[in-house]
Amino acid sequence: MKFDRIQGVLFLEINSDCLITFKDEWVEKLRSLPYDQFGEFIRSTIYPAFNDKEKKIWNKVTISNIDLQAAIQAFAS
Repeated sequence: MKFDRIQGVLFLEINSDCLITFKDEWVEKLRSLPYDQFGEFIRSTIYPAFNDKEKKIWNKVTISNIDLQAAIQAFAS
């Protein structure tokens, strides 16, 4: 899992077939939170903004908060 910017759009690349658009402000907010608080922010802010396809991808894969935090930290580097 990693973040990548493709043609100016930020994506969370879960694997080569699964991309979810992500807003820069979401990454910044998550960067400021401890990983154990990611769930509430994702449920209240990020997930409702996903389109139907992105929701299906999110629901199908298992993403741990620790893995998401690592991807955010790697993207900042």
